[in-house]
Formats: sequence, C-alpha cells, structure tokens
Amino acid sequence: MSIQPNDSAGKTSANNFNRQAALYSLAAAMAGVSLLALAEPAAGEIVVTKKTIPIPISPFGTPDLVKLSVANNGIDDFSFWLYNDKAISDRGFLVAGATKGDGVIAGGDFYAKALALPRAAKIGPSADFSNYTVLIEATETGNTGRYSRGYWGENLKDHYLGVRFILNGETHYGWIRVTATIDLQRQAPFMTAKITAYAYETVANKPIKAGTAAMPTAEISGENQQKQVGPSLGMLAAGAESMPLWRREESSVRP
Repeated sequence: MSIQPNDSAGKTSANNFNRQAALYSLAAAMAGVSLLALAEPAAGEIVVTKKTIPIPISPFGTPDLVKLSVANNGIDDFSFWLYNDKAISDRGFLVAGATKGDGVIAGGDFYAKALALPRAAKIGPSADFSNYTVLIEATETGNTGRYSRGYWGENLKDHYLGVRFILNGETHYGWIRVTATIDLQRQAPFMTAKITAYAYETVANKPIKAGTAAMPTAEISGENQQKQVGPSLGMLAAGAESMPLWRREESSVRP
C-alpha cells in the first residue's frame, strides 16, 4: 500500500512557516525601530529629585541656611531659612535666590510673598518672579491674637514654589514642593517646614507644570513605570494566538 503525500497538510505547514517567519520579521523590524527611537536625542526632559530636606529652626539674626541646587550640580540656586524670633513670638520661613537671575513666583502689594501653586500650575516666562528674599510664611502674635501671613497658612499639601534659575548661563524653570506646618493654638505660634521634592526642565526657557514631569511615568506621585501600548515582541512571535492577550493588556492601560 503506497502512501501518497497529503498536499493539504503540506500547504498548511508551509503557511504556518511563512506566517511565523513574517511575524519574526515584523518583531525584528519593530525592535529596530525601537532602538532607533531610543537613539534619537530627547526634545526635553524634566529631572525630578525626590528628597526630604527638613529646614532647621535658627534664632533670628543668625540664620542656619539650607541651600538647594535644583540641578544637583553642586551650584546652589536657593537658600531657605526658618527663623524664630522669641522677642515678638514670631517665626518666619524665607527663600532667596543665589543670583539676580534666580527667582520665585510671588505676589503681594507691600512685600513679596511666595505663591502656593497647585499641581499643574504653569511656571514659565509669563509668571511674576521676585529675585529678592521672599516670604513663604510667617506666624505672629499680635494685639488681636495669633495669626499667620502668607499663602501657605492653611497647612496646604502638595503645593509648590515656582522657580527659575540660571544653568550654564541660561534660564531654566522648575518647582520645589514645600510643606509648612503651622499651629496657632500654642502660646506662641509654631511652624515647621521641609522640602519634599524638586524638579527642573532641562530645555532652557521652556515652561514646566508644578508637580509634574514631561511624561506620566516620571511624575513624582509614583514610580517610573512604562505601560505597554502594543504587543510585545514575544507576543508577535507567538502568532495570532497571543493577540487576545495583547488586547486585554491594552484595554487595562487606557483611561
């Protein structure tokens, strides 16, 4: 009994082979595109530093300054001072730029007070910056009782200083997340302060949004996690059987 070759089975095997070859080629092509995309220079990047820096309390007149380099390059851009004046039961939290080109977004008629910017507030050339010593917040005891002055007196959370500073001779914009904790119920008003994060835009003169980075994966609110919005190379190589898995993963990352 002779066994004749099954043309249908042969064609099916050949089709499967061609399909797998095509999928591998597509995967390789996508990998090449990915490598090329990574090799291209980035149009801009926001560098975020997560770091808690307590501001120590020092007597009025003898400041214990906390100096901050926004770009972490060893060049100080801003100095912070939390003072305690026992003579008038006053505490004050101040910030000052290192050069005339450094500044903090501020408001106020009589003297400059640093604005408490909410998340996503725009920080750029159109904002009003003060390049002098700026009050962040102060607590005092007066004839009418205890009070605070400034824009941070409500124990705000997740608010930011909008800043500009000079880096390599050019102006860059950034933000500094600050917490000022105030208690007016004490015999003398009480305040503590700390820095919890800061960031800057690496492209000169480019605006930045308070509390955010260029891409959602770089925001300070979470870890750097990249979401896959397409099939992986392994899924492509596995063939059509893997497509339902990709569709499930794709639906899970979309808002």
